[in-house]
Amino acid sequence: MIRTNHLVISLVLMPALLSTVPGRVEAVQDTFSDGQQNMELVGYNDLQGRESLQVTTRGDWVYVGHHPGQHFNPLTGTTEFNGTTIIDISDPKNPTTVVHIPNAVRTTSRSAAVMYDYRGSGKDYLIRNHEAAGGASKYEIFDITERAQPRLVGEIAGTPPDSCGTGCGGLLTMAHKGWWASDGLFYNASNEPGFRSGAHLLIFDVKDVTAPVFVGRAWLPGQKETEPELPPEPWINTPHRLNWHHPILDEEANMVYGAYLSGGNLVSFDVTDPSSPKLAWHFDSEPVGRGTHTISPIHYEHVPNFGEEALPRTYALVTDEGVGADIQCANPIRTKVYMLDITHADLNSPYPISTWQVPDGDFCDKGGRFGSHQFAETIDGALNRFEDKIAYVAYFNAGVRALDISDPYNMEEVGYYSPRANERTNPIAPGQPLVIQINDVDIDHRGLIYASDRVGSGLFVLEHTK
Repeated sequence: MIRTNHLVISLVLMPALLSTVPGRVEAVQDTFSDGQQNMELVGYNDLQGRESLQVTTRGDWVYVGHHPGQHFNPLTGTTEFNGTTIIDISDPKNPTTVVHIPNAVRTTSRSAAVMYDYRGSGKDYLIRNHEAAGGASKYEIFDITERAQPRLVGEIAGTPPDSCGTGCGGLLTMAHKGWWASDGLFYNASNEPGFRSGAHLLIFDVKDVTAPVFVGRAWLPGQKETEPELPPEPWINTPHRLNWHHPILDEEANMVYGAYLSGGNLVSFDVTDPSSPKLAWHFDSEPVGRGTHTISPIHYEHVPNFGEEALPRTYALVTDEGVGADIQCANPIRTKVYMLDITHADLNSPYPISTWQVPDGDFCDKGGRFGSHQFAETIDGALNRFEDKIAYVAYFNAGVRALDISDPYNMEEVGYYSPRANERTNPIAPGQPLVIQINDVDIDHRGLIYASDRVGSGLFVLEHTK
């Protein structure tokens, strides 16, 4: 049996040669699958049963951010509040936890951004969020050069007071998720005094990790308290709250993309001057979209049925965030994956050209969340350019879905892997059935897929075999 984090996992993974195709990773006998097609399990880590969200791969390491909770850490022999787990994936069949960086209090550290040999220093660093419900929030910066002994070296806790008008700025009231650019700028979705609830874009210079400097901010009209409040949502008659989920940066184009989980807005800002981002385009997906989560640009040199004079083109892949299966399946319109044409979005609004969603199957009856959440927007720490035109989507109780997006007008499923609940899985709520909730996916330098589970079932290492 494989020992993970010094605990014997009863769901045994026994090596089994499945292929001699060059480039394929030797898979394992799979006792986790609840259904699969053209995807195989390569390895597994129990994450000490911690409820997990963002997965970030870089080289032979993976970094997992966690939801609030507390679990026993066999490496230290103590029970720790969930924080950030660092895992050695040099052998993807046996991903090994090296350290768990706990939080001092019960809070959320869902995100992680890393830099290696930062600015030629020979040092490796990690930025994670530290989001306290109803309290002061911040981003913490760790020196992780010695992976087993991370050291806190800096933090981002606020913006200059009165920096965008009287009463605007100060201690962060929300710190959700960020993107660390190679030039040292950290783009993040956060909130600060002077803005209504929900996140907007903040930018900090983190060249000196011990003393980050505020650079700029951007928001949509209606987010700032001094601006007119938006009218209520017509379909649920509640205040129109705008909440940017997280930024995705295209460094080559100096463009940052964002999806508003509350409000359903999709935006892109030109950050050529990061001190004063300029809105490039804006698309409101609601009421149909019901809340967007992830958006990323994709460049196409060829599109089926397009003449050469219309090429190349640029599209944006988008996921909504799925909700409870009972709500999802009762709604006339479900959350989904869709594609926008943004080729001329600087002149006209983007427009949707196609959508995709998992058929109902038995997912409506499984419980938990059912629907899209996030797709792998990075590969080995860099922006996913989707050169193979395959998108891997976290789909909660439907597992990981592989989409062929070579024809953006006709996205097609070409594989999936859906784990079953295991001995680590926690119920969504007391009395509810145990059900997997695949929350986040990322891709490593070998093309392997890493998928986290929202309710403690572990980290699944997968390979797309088609």
